[in-house]
Amino acid sequence: SGDTINVPAGVTIANAGTATGFGETNEPYFLARGSSTQTISNTTNTTLQFNTLIDSMDSASGFNTSTYKYTVQSGGAGLWYLRAGFYFNNASSWGDGEQVQIQLRHNNSDNINNHVLYANITDAWLFCDGLVKLAVGSEIHAVVYQNTGGNITAVLNNYRNSTIGGFRIKEI
Repeated sequence: SGDTINVPAGVTIANAGTATGFGETNEPYFLARGSSTQTISNTTNTTLQFNTLIDSMDSASGFNTSTYKYTVQSGGAGLWYLRAGFYFNNASSWGDGEQVQIQLRHNNSDNINNHVLYANITDAWLFCDGLVKLAVGSEIHAVVYQNTGGNITAVLNNYRNSTIGGFRIKEI
C-alpha cells in the first residue's frame, strides 16, 4: 500500500508465519559436467565438453549439451555468479612461460580466467569464477588453453571437480 514501517534499533522481529519478498531467489541457475575425459592439444583454445546437465532451474532450456554453452533465457538477465573448473593430468615438462589456463567466455570473449604456471607438476585442478552482467541471449562456455609442450587430459566426468555453472544473484 506504500506505507512504511519503521523498526527501531534493538527490536527483535519474531515471525510465526511466512515471510515473503525478502532476499533473492538466485534463479535461474545451471550446473553441468562432462561424461568422459577430453584431450587438450598444445597451443590451442579448446572448448570444454561439459555435455551432461546436472541441474537447471529452467528445465535445461538454456544449456545446450551439444555446443556446451549456456544461453540466458527470457527473464534471466542480471548480475550472475559463474564458475568453471576441471582436473587435468598428463602435462609434460614445463618451462618458462608454459601454462594451463581456463577461461569463462561471455559471448565468445575472454571474460574471466585463471591459469597455473607450476614447474614439474603434471596433474592439477584449475578453477575460475566471477561476477558478470548478462543479458537475455548471452552465451557462456568454458575454454582451456595450454602450452606445456604436449597434450594434456581434462578429466570432465567428476562432477565434484569438473563443472561449469552459475546462478543469477540479482535482476538488473
